[in-house]
Amino acid sequence: MVFESACHASARVVATENLSRPKCPCCGGVMLVAEESRFNAKGRIDHDWSCDGCGHKFATSVRLWRR
Repeated sequence: MVFESACHASARVVATENLSRPKCPCCGGVMLVAEESRFNAKGRIDHDWSCDGCGHKFATSVRLWRR
């Protein structure tokens, strides 16, 4: 089954402090597992998400801070 999303919410969400599970910016559903995660040498972890409820795809990016 394929879901089409009519949501025009931003496709990228930047997180720096709130590391809880993200909510879909379209329907508000809580995401459980990212479809893909990537670490880059600039100190960021990017996650790609797809909402099971509405099919909206979006990404989050977390910056790692050095102490």
